[in-house]
Amino acid sequence: MAGLINIGVAKIELGSLAVDGGVSTTFAALGYTEEGSAQLNWEDATETEFNVEELDSPLYISTKDGKKSVAFKIANPDEDVLVALMGGTKTGTGATAVFKYPDSVVDIEKSIKITPKKGMGLILTRCKITAKLSSALGRAALMGVEVTGTLLQPTKAGEAPLSTFRV
Repeated sequence: MAGLINIGVAKIELGSLAVDGGVSTTFAALGYTEEGSAQLNWEDATETEFNVEELDSPLYISTKDGKKSVAFKIANPDEDVLVALMGGTKTGTGATAVFKYPDSVVDIEKSIKITPKKGMGLILTRCKITAKLSSALGRAALMGVEVTGTLLQPTKAGEAPLSTFRV
């Protein structure tokens, strides 16, 4: 029986889009991924039927692809990670570092590379990135950054929105 076992997350990396609108050529992890937080969210396609009086079956069916996104939580963010994912500014270094949230929403687009511990990895060419601090605080929780990357159509002609690789 043919097949491929896909398990675990070895790393999730982000990279700046190539200048021609293609996939990033350089990826970097922003921190550890909290266990159990990584997920693929793929909505079903929607179909619109066009019916006419003379036929019992639709004359035409139009299909629109569903929204595709990835979500994960960075368990150990620092000020540089906050700037990379939310915009804003960082001043100081080490213990004197301070992050200041931006006055307005910053549009951030990145390529995302998900490498499993075993199996088939994914590269999402162009994603709209949204991020927020997690709501969990306290001794039994890690305050992290919840990240969502929503798949967008690449701006480079002929570039696939998603590709795979083997680990």
